[in-house]
Amino acid sequence: MRVVVNDIVAVPQSGGIYSILEDFYKEACKFDFGHEEIEWIFILSNNFFKETRQIKIIKKPEIKKSWFKRLKFELFSGRKLINELNPDIYISLQNTMTLGVKAPQKWTYLHQPLPYQKEMKFSLFNKSERKLWIYKNIIGKIINLTLKHGNTNVIVQTQWMKDAVLNRKIVKAKDVYVLPPKIGPVSDDSIRDHIDMSSFFYPATGMVYKNHKLLFKAADILEKKGYKFNVYCTLTNEELNNLNLKVPKSVNCLGRIPREEVMNRYKTEVLVFPSLIETFGLPILEAAMSNDFIIIGDTSFGREILADYRNKVFFDAKSVKSLVKKMESCINGEYDISDDAIKIDGKKSVIDLVIDQENNND
Repeated sequence: MRVVVNDIVAVPQSGGIYSILEDFYKEACKFDFGHEEIEWIFILSNNFFKETRQIKIIKKPEIKKSWFKRLKFELFSGRKLINELNPDIYISLQNTMTLGVKAPQKWTYLHQPLPYQKEMKFSLFNKSERKLWIYKNIIGKIINLTLKHGNTNVIVQTQWMKDAVLNRKIVKAKDVYVLPPKIGPVSDDSIRDHIDMSSFFYPATGMVYKNHKLLFKAADILEKKGYKFNVYCTLTNEELNNLNLKVPKSVNCLGRIPREEVMNRYKTEVLVFPSLIETFGLPILEAAMSNDFIIIGDTSFGREILADYRNKVFFDAKSVKSLVKKMESCINGEYDISDDAIKIDGKKSVIDLVIDQENNND
């Protein structure tokens, strides 16, 4: 069996996009044990991973150089390369499906939420929002076009994304699969010991929809009320400049930190999560697995992920007053925390799902 995987857009500096590719590659390496009949071919922009007896990499750096080149590949030229590889299964990890591919099974991993969300509108004339406007209004239409005409199964991470896709009548319900990200179980030493309820943590990149502005305004108001507290976020100096944010005294910008440090902070600090748009929101799940206390915006993804988790409170994600009230209650020790960590053992990976479907079709 030959599986061709396309993720030309993912590079090590691309954050969560690259994490999806990296996790898939690691899963493929593990899956190979006992499955010698499977051959993997990755189409990437560079040789980011080690080739093995069963895993080969094709480099196509020129396609990564512009959206026009990628669009040409997805709509016209890509089919020739992929069909010559004669795949039994073709998987695109980059939201779009290459048109004209003749593989018996085709899968698209859809993890770009911007075209499907209703929480925010973006302006083409605002420099900090221009790229987001393009993703929502132009790239979103291209994604939908390739999904509709690519005869593909679609994998999404949440039910809200599935509903959004179905509402647009892009693919049939039977061809859309909800598959939350597969992450390993949290070790015992990553479970909360004691949380400082006056210390808050927000691990997020500097995108406008991550809503740091609201968090900073809330911190400023709490400072003026005389509260002593700390907020830790992972913004870089460049992101602060791009967002044009004034940093309150109580806010500490850590920049990028290792995942190990992120997990350790869930043990001792309250997760505050004001983001308006997420495909899934991995920090939310990680914090819940660590039995952390979570202050989160009242969003569809937040409600879905934390449906069965008790140690959380929701606030109006567009209201500074609402966030201030919840943070104030935290600082004043008004919330009780139960031993109620989320356990996610046994979750399927993308590879598990795809191979299971292949076996069921045999």
